[in-house]
Amino acid sequence: MKYRKLYIGKKRPEYYDGLLMRADTGLHEQIAQSIESKIRKGGSIIDMGAGQGALSARLHDMGYKVTAVDTNDHDYVLAGRDITYIHVNFDEEKELEGFIADNEATFDMVCGVEVIEHVENPWAYVRGLIRLAKKGGFVLITTPNTNSWLSRLHFLMTGKFLCFEEQNLAYGHINPLANFELHLIMTGSGLENVELYPAGTLPPLYLSSPRMVIRSFVCLLLRPFQKGMLDGWCVIAVGKKTGNPLMKPRLE
Repeated sequence: MKYRKLYIGKKRPEYYDGLLMRADTGLHEQIAQSIESKIRKGGSIIDMGAGQGALSARLHDMGYKVTAVDTNDHDYVLAGRDITYIHVNFDEEKELEGFIADNEATFDMVCGVEVIEHVENPWAYVRGLIRLAKKGGFVLITTPNTNSWLSRLHFLMTGKFLCFEEQNLAYGHINPLANFELHLIMTGSGLENVELYPAGTLPPLYLSSPRMVIRSFVCLLLRPFQKGMLDGWCVIAVGKKTGNPLMKPRLE
């Protein structure tokens, strides 16, 4: 997956066919590229947390059979496409468990886009997604990249991860995950060949304001001494379900 090295200007809301993408700049396009590299056209995909339906519409138009799931029915405005919409309240354990039980091993690709940072128990969340996937299918998860150069600098200055401050609680960001932790949860829950990619828009040079220009060049100086996924406002993580029993958590 190609990733830009420079971004100039402030980010603006993005739309797909008039539908608001509630995600960072470029993220939906990158998700589509990742899915296209793993799932043949005509495959079944479930979008767990569909919002207005922008990603579901994009995947449908690419030739996939899409099921969209969300809690907020009034938010979902997608119409005119053959996409199944199902209401599920993710905060109601019995309702969510019932939906998962009724749809176990159904989908070629299970997408949890910008959701895991909203849940109290990421292990249980990932295991639920895995149950929805067919044997040989995939689980794709995205979340803010707490390992990014900007998040590291922000933590150094404030003691808090970027996107996980008091104001972020208003839209439910309660659970920051480091990349190694997300990898651990996915592999420890039984997924194999787990891969993580930088996603969204946060290249090494992010020139959105004079202040961000300074931060970018400061972090460029620190880059040779740092490890991990420095770029990407978000991270995309993809793993394959092999059908093996769920494993105990393990460090790799």
